[in-house]
Amino acid sequence: MNPVMQRVTAADARAAIARHVLGPHHVGDALGDVRLHPHQMEGVERVRQIMAAHGGALLADDVGLGKTFVALSIARDARDVMVIAPAALRDGWLAAATRSGVVVRFLSVEQLGRRGAPNERAALVIVDEAHHLRSPRTRRFAAAAELCRRARVLLLSATPVQNRLADLRVVLSLFLGERAHAMEAGDLARFIVRRVERDLAHPTSLGLPHVAPPRWLGFVADADCLERLCALPPPLPPADGGEAGALLTYSLVRQWASSRAALRAALQRRLARARAMEDALATGRLPTRGDLAAWCYADGVQQLAFPEFSADARPPQVAPLLDQVRTHMDGVRDLLAWLASSADPDVARSAALSAVLERHRGERVVAFSEYAETVSMFFRALRANARVAMLTHGGGRVAGGPMTRRDVLDRFAPGGARVTDSDRIELLLTTDVLSEGVNLQSASVVVHLDLSWNPARLEQRVGRLRRMGAARDTVTVYVAPPAAPAERLLRIEERLRQKLDTAARSVGPSGAVLPDAGQGEESGHAAPSEQRIATILLRWRAPLESPDGARPLAAAVCAPRNGAIACVRQHDAVVLACVDGATVTESRETVERLLECAGGDDRPLPHAVLENVLATLAQWLRRRLVAEVVELPALRVARARRQLLRRVDAIARRAPRHAQPRLAPLMHAARSTAVATLSAGAERVLDRLSTADLRDEAWLRAVETFAMQHARPRESAPEILAVLVLRTNP
Repeated sequence: MNPVMQRVTAADARAAIARHVLGPHHVGDALGDVRLHPHQMEGVERVRQIMAAHGGALLADDVGLGKTFVALSIARDARDVMVIAPAALRDGWLAAATRSGVVVRFLSVEQLGRRGAPNERAALVIVDEAHHLRSPRTRRFAAAAELCRRARVLLLSATPVQNRLADLRVVLSLFLGERAHAMEAGDLARFIVRRVERDLAHPTSLGLPHVAPPRWLGFVADADCLERLCALPPPLPPADGGEAGALLTYSLVRQWASSRAALRAALQRRLARARAMEDALATGRLPTRGDLAAWCYADGVQQLAFPEFSADARPPQVAPLLDQVRTHMDGVRDLLAWLASSADPDVARSAALSAVLERHRGERVVAFSEYAETVSMFFRALRANARVAMLTHGGGRVAGGPMTRRDVLDRFAPGGARVTDSDRIELLLTTDVLSEGVNLQSASVVVHLDLSWNPARLEQRVGRLRRMGAARDTVTVYVAPPAAPAERLLRIEERLRQKLDTAARSVGPSGAVLPDAGQGEESGHAAPSEQRIATILLRWRAPLESPDGARPLAAAVCAPRNGAIACVRQHDAVVLACVDGATVTESRETVERLLECAGGDDRPLPHAVLENVLATLAQWLRRRLVAEVVELPALRVARARRQLLRRVDAIARRAPRHAQPRLAPLMHAARSTAVATLSAGAERVLDRLSTADLRDEAWLRAVETFAMQHARPRESAPEILAVLVLRTNP
């Protein structure tokens, strides 16, 4: 039966749709000592709406837009807040919470990996740099899933897609459970709030620097070395397998593409590993990978474990294996000797970086590499002629000697410009130990000394400098490409561009990471479409003049095409749907297109036209409810749900006739649980419960209790909130 609609003006209908989708506009800009920017207040509203409907949300704003304070604004309404983040972010989070007047408990992802989930629970769990939980089989993910099991969840990450779309699905499963693995990329975007610089009304007022298009640093040709690497005799794999042959070459070429220093260090480690293998074989035993790890090699010194206590594997013929090991060792020694006598391309690399310093005299430069040996090489080459510091997991160093990490960072942090000229650091060479959790906005030039396999890591590096209140208006980015032969062998650029495209389709494009890569086309990308829809709705916001806010609203508007936009609430979620003739769609592209056409003046709304739209919507809503039960996509991947339904069916078949009236409500509740949205932690509990050794009625009551604790209600009838009809004719 169609609802009784209240006829209103088009402006009122637009305002009602905006209010229902975006939520009430009552977020203030005051957060303790902090003043929120307009885009942060908008972010708070949108995240709250998603969390209210689905129990969680992902805030994926671009680096530097202030996600921390958006999260803390949401957290101030929670009674108990736990922040999960990398340990390096602890001080920053606690300082921000103090400024905001919000009490939080901090737990590092490293602690989760070592100790599992603590006994304490929280009402709201904030996961910063959520991409660290993208591996579902790790202990840290299991612990985080347990903490999120009965909590509201707010995920923060500017780069949730690190390598593949599965990364995004896994982190969203912390509140969506198995449904995240069954949804299309466009559906996942509905749980994401993402803004980049071009989405902001006045980005310059934030003091957020512009990132200039990346430039290549210059090619270094080293084809002879590549040929020798490919000709290196393969090593002997350990007893339990491991990298050998092509995999070894692949690894060595990556380090060669970074620097000769990184390659030389890798070859020294290979030689040490081969010596350990030779020593073990001499005792008649073939070691495992774990045994080989007992041979310590550092700073050119090798410390051996006792091979006779190592492995149990006894190869039947030791001599051929020893020959293979020694052939590999000879090949590595020959290559090391050739490296010592041939021209070193690291000299040209150092000259190119020195030219960057000269070109940006007076600016601070941060140069990143995946390899500590590459960082050390550049430090040795440049320390005599530049004020340079290096920072790796092993600590910091300047020309005068060791320096603590804090002392190094203090010269780049806000206020670092107050250091004396003699202490000023012009160039900071670092590994990716600084790609997260620190602010380096006193620097304005980023150099990628090598190409990471992970394009998100390149974005994170730039994000350390691109912060509100940065030292300069522009961040300049340089990229050192691999030598051309390495590009053909590894296809690094091609892989990076493919991964960037995967991220763009699901989360949306951000700034260019590679030279000539552009920022990507937004057409067809779900997350940018969500942002553009939100931008239109923000323009529609206005006080409602309608006298009866309880009744659904209807209006018509002059538009270049016929159709209708309907705002519907179902299961506490507000949905925008488009009516086009007899078809109803939630396609974000179609919704965006119709919203853009719906800003015109009022038109008459004939009763027959409205009734036809309402009938079409009612039929669509009925099909939607049936599809949720009959065609539940998550059942394809949720083993526990299938097991639960099979067990309920078995109970129904064997239940005595006199017990069926008592068990029927319990069986209905159990079947409803199979189609409920559950978090990843709740899915794990359901997995155990589905096979629990309990009598039928006791098991059904256990499922009912589980559903009351974990399942979000899905019994509410759908409700049409507002309809805006687009009409081309008077």
